[in-house]
Amino acid sequence: MADKPRYWTEPFVNELAAAFNRSDRFQRAAKSFSETLILRCLDTPDGKDCTATFTFERGRCVRHTYAEADAPSAMRRQPFDKGQALARSTAPYELWVRLDRGEINVAQALVSPSYQVEGSKLKIMRHVGVLTAMNAVVAGIPKSY
Repeated sequence: MADKPRYWTEPFVNELAAAFNRSDRFQRAAKSFSETLILRCLDTPDGKDCTATFTFERGRCVRHTYAEADAPSAMRRQPFDKGQALARSTAPYELWVRLDRGEINVAQALVSPSYQVEGSKLKIMRHVGVLTAMNAVVAGIPKSY
């Protein structure tokens, strides 16, 4: 189907933000979640590095942004500010695809040397249920690769 957004493009990120708010499972898991998460994808098939930022208030995605630049981009060297977000996750496109397709789970991604998580590990672990529900929303969106 030609109208499916392609994974890690702006139309996909826009659909994902809306899908968080439509998902009953995510809403139940994230009902007290009020944080900002930054996800970065490196080396997409278009030769881009991408960043998607999602801000949640009591589980509702109230703001999201998307940015991309030619890879390897300067975004790879940007420092992480713990005051602006709970966490920042960075991985190459191929690892995000494996996670999305269910070839690996969140725990396997976290131990991969290709997957980087920045932020307070203790705070992040408190929200593992939200992150798992988030991954289910991502996986459930019809998309092309």
